[in-house]
Amino acid sequence: FAFPDWAYKPESSPGSRQIQLWHFILELLRKEEYHDVIAWQGDYGEFVIKDPDEVARLWGARKCKPQMNYDKLSRAL
Repeated sequence: FAFPDWAYKPESSPGSRQIQLWHFILELLRKEEYHDVIAWQGDYGEFVIKDPDEVARLWGARKCKPQMNYDKLSRAL
């Protein structure tokens, strides 16, 4: 399953702090080091969040919001 090139926003790109949640999720899915946190499942673009607290922590760190938790993240999803 592949997304078009425009869907990928590199972490180091200008304004990356303004990243949208779906871009961030896609970044995590593309990096092997986060396979134990979030991973593709099946053949139809489905993914599973294996460690919701860690995904929320990473998202909070990225957005400079240390109080982020999965409850807040899940509302955005």
